[in-house]
Amino acid sequence: MDFKVLVTDNAIADLKDIVEFVAQHDPTAAQRLAEKLLSRALSLAQMPERFPLHDSSRGIRKMPSSPFLIFYTANTASRDVNILHFWHGARQTPQFSA
Repeated sequence: MDFKVLVTDNAIADLKDIVEFVAQHDPTAAQRLAEKLLSRALSLAQMPERFPLHDSSRGIRKMPSSPFLIFYTANTASRDVNILHFWHGARQTPQFSA
């Protein structure tokens, strides 16, 4: 049975910022990038624990989608995945709320 993938408001805001930045130079590329990142995030419905822990104390995992990183949590009991951030790998790691 697949996990349910939920995208947080912070992740939506991140994705919006990324797309708007890229769209300034190439709107078509921005659309393709948004689709790629969302597709990668939704792929976490299958085997979400396949990517390494970024913060083991909070169960935050990190999935690469070069040059971006997708930060998320996976709860095996409730079978859901929460996408926390879409983040460019060159940027300082995002702050996670407690």
